[in-house]
Amino acid sequence: MQEQFTELLQKKLIMVTGKGGIGKTLTSVALAYRAQALGKKVCLVESSAHDQIAALFGSAPVGHQQRELAPGITVINVNPQDNFRDFVIKHLGFSKLFEKVFTKPIVRSFIQMLPGIAELTLLGRLYYYSELDKEDNFDLIIFDGFASGHFQSLMKTPDAVMHSGMVGPVIEETKRVRSFIADRDRVGVLLVTVPEELVIAEALDFVDRLQRETPAPLAAIAVNRCFPAFPPVASDAAQTDLAGALKYWETRVAAEAKSLDRLLTGLKDMGGRELPVFRLGERGAFTEPLQAEEVRAWIGGAARL
Repeated sequence: MQEQFTELLQKKLIMVTGKGGIGKTLTSVALAYRAQALGKKVCLVESSAHDQIAALFGSAPVGHQQRELAPGITVINVNPQDNFRDFVIKHLGFSKLFEKVFTKPIVRSFIQMLPGIAELTLLGRLYYYSELDKEDNFDLIIFDGFASGHFQSLMKTPDAVMHSGMVGPVIEETKRVRSFIADRDRVGVLLVTVPEELVIAEALDFVDRLQRETPAPLAAIAVNRCFPAFPPVASDAAQTDLAGALKYWETRVAAEAKSLDRLLTGLKDMGGRELPVFRLGERGAFTEPLQAEEVRAWIGGAARL
């Protein structure tokens, strides 16, 4: 079978987003395993109040300390406070300034009030891993991003900071981060959605706003939980027993086809039909920890629409 997601996995940074609860974290981990099978060294990044990724590897929470949870796959859950420290020390190179100034309680409180600072340092972390980190030298960074609304705000942060009136090294660094995020050869957004009309409508609205309002390039769309073709029926008796299931299957598949057609038509109308759209099959719940071969097979079975 032709390798799926090959072009996407050639990028340096993949940012995964989508409506909450539709499988974006599973998709992020599956992509990491797929990249690992291609010999890539991968860093999976999340920024969540609760570690979601570590459990999928059968691990205790990793927190802000990066840890290799499978051969070639490192995981970190960054938090805003430690990430700001790393941004000042590692990224800007101001370790002495951080110890003398930024550790003061009143300064920390002031920093936390600055609009966009947490988002900017998160983007700075992704940029650092992708472009500046010579120690780890990851081949691919996968960011299990926020739900689409929050992700949209994150991608707008560089422009907001650059128009905030701030000056100095922070602005210069913001320009570098923005330029990197806009590089479609190295960075791509993967939008995960499901074949339901309301969710597809929200996905199309997100695509339109992402392309108009942010520098982040949308690289592909993955439609999760698509029904497979109904299996062949062995006998008339079996067909009778399965008549109700078959009717449900046909109804579900018809609704799915309508939703997928709306997605493709909507993309064409906004000039984005050339975007790869992948169909991920309905798999049901995976057991934890995830089994590498099982997850690779699931995402490897994606069909391009």
